[in-house]
Amino acid sequence: MKTKGKILIVEDEMIIASDIQMTLESLGYDVIGIACNADEALQLINKNRPDLVLLDINLEGDTDGIMLAEDINHTFQIPFIYLSSNTDNLTVNRIKRTKAAGFIVKPFSEDDLKTNIEIALFNSENKVKNSWAKDLFVKEGNAWIKIKLDDLRLVQAEDNYAKLIIGKQSYLVLSSLKKIALKLPSNIFIRIHRSYIININYIDQIQEGYVIIGKYRLPIGRSYQVPFFNQISKL
Repeated sequence: MKTKGKILIVEDEMIIASDIQMTLESLGYDVIGIACNADEALQLINKNRPDLVLLDINLEGDTDGIMLAEDINHTFQIPFIYLSSNTDNLTVNRIKRTKAAGFIVKPFSEDDLKTNIEIALFNSENKVKNSWAKDLFVKEGNAWIKIKLDDLRLVQAEDNYAKLIIGKQSYLVLSSLKKIALKLPSNIFIRIHRSYIININYIDQIQEGYVIIGKYRLPIGRSYQVPFFNQISKL
């Protein structure tokens, strides 16, 4: 039976999360997973592409729900609804800037959940379903830089940084390659080595054990060879 939509729950209190899951499933929605922190949430979004995220503000780790919402906006453009008991002015002002699809105050009823979800999904008109943002926002120093994904040729790990190479330009950002990968569409970008992610549209040659992109001759790691050639075979 076709579901009404795919929803990710981001909630670090498992009893509450389980109750929400049961309610959503009884309403005909498909819960793709429950995440307790921002890293888990981004992994699940990247893997399963939900239609909507239910997002608690207080989460495990250093990244709270509002910070995670900003990442979702910049990278995935998926609608999200906050779940929180915090209604103080500071929290509300931070929330306003993220353009949330809704805000549900805890404790809430099944009707609160149902109404907010239906409105959020209706307003989004499923524009983000099975699509990716065309731009990537990365933080370099104190500024956010917008990079067009079509122009991004490869990403190279450099200690605790990642170098994003765009033609003759490059940007060095404080991020792991793993986190960068979560922000990139997997049908275009593929990891070929522990130190490299490439845009397959810029491949000039594939030699034995290497990929050539312009002046770059990049090794294909042994453990990455099978997924790489599987992806290439689909072109």
